[in-house]
Amino acid sequence: MPATTTLVTLTYGNRLHYLQALIERSLACTKIGQVIVVNNAASADLSPLLHRWPAQVRIIDLPSNTGSANGYAVGIDAALKAGAEYIWLMDDDNAPTAGAIELLHLRLAECSRKLGRAQVAVMGFRPTHQADIAAGVPQRFAFPHRSSCFGFHIAQLPYKLWRRLPWGKPHAESLHHSLVKLPFATYGGLLGHRAMYENIGLPRTDMILYADDTEYTRRITASGGHIFLVTDAQLDDLEHSWNIKSRTNNIYETFLLGDSDLRAYYTARNQAWFDKYVWARWGWLYSLNRAVFMTLLRLVALRSGTPQRLALLQQAIADGESGRLGLNKSFPL
Repeated sequence: MPATTTLVTLTYGNRLHYLQALIERSLACTKIGQVIVVNNAASADLSPLLHRWPAQVRIIDLPSNTGSANGYAVGIDAALKAGAEYIWLMDDDNAPTAGAIELLHLRLAECSRKLGRAQVAVMGFRPTHQADIAAGVPQRFAFPHRSSCFGFHIAQLPYKLWRRLPWGKPHAESLHHSLVKLPFATYGGLLGHRAMYENIGLPRTDMILYADDTEYTRRITASGGHIFLVTDAQLDDLEHSWNIKSRTNNIYETFLLGDSDLRAYYTARNQAWFDKYVWARWGWLYSLNRAVFMTLLRLVALRSGTPQRLALLQQAIADGESGRLGLNKSFPL
């Protein structure tokens, strides 16, 4: 049977060593036939990829760094136009472990038979990124409830306090190899049939980067489909993301103490937009959660002495809640 899966990835800067590891491990699986690399004005020379895999790697060069939303939109569109039957999205610093791609295809086939190809996607498991699942947090507490604000929901507060106590700490051994239903996901690790991608369209390019994948993958479940995390199909993070939970004690410190104003701005703006316009089910409850979240954010900013970052975040949130998306001239890529 010919390989029918196209890997779509996006790169920028000087990340060739990560990209080579991703492609090498992926092409070791016979199910991967084509690799599309969207080059977001990388500083690295990507020609070694074409020399090593001339028949399997295609590079699409963009004249400037346009962000992840446009980059993945270009890559997904190219894969569909080239006739890909399955599309597997990966960040350039992810890589599959042995057998992960085969397991993802197996689970996708099983779920597709029950639910339909257009209504299912599966995700590889990244323990550092899906930290709560890896830690054994019960599924009902592992994901933000509807009408939450930046993941904060007053109904989840008792459990968040409980889990910090010695007897409330979750146990990682409770994680069994299984399928975990997700409300939304990331680009990195998402596998689906072309019918699923045709159903949800392309990412919103005006989100630029950060949380654009949340909005994009939410379309799957919002339309009645399903995303399943395959916990026995593990992916390696060759470089850990800036916002993983192990780096800071809480989301407030992540936003206030991070070293990049650009990351803080686009993440806060887009998350605020998503929470208000997509994730909020009841306006009054969203407003309550927002009020508590903003109070805690201001208290942590006061304690940590970060008034300038707080002002930036408040502007970002105001922009998101007002629907002012697109590239902010104060934060060029």
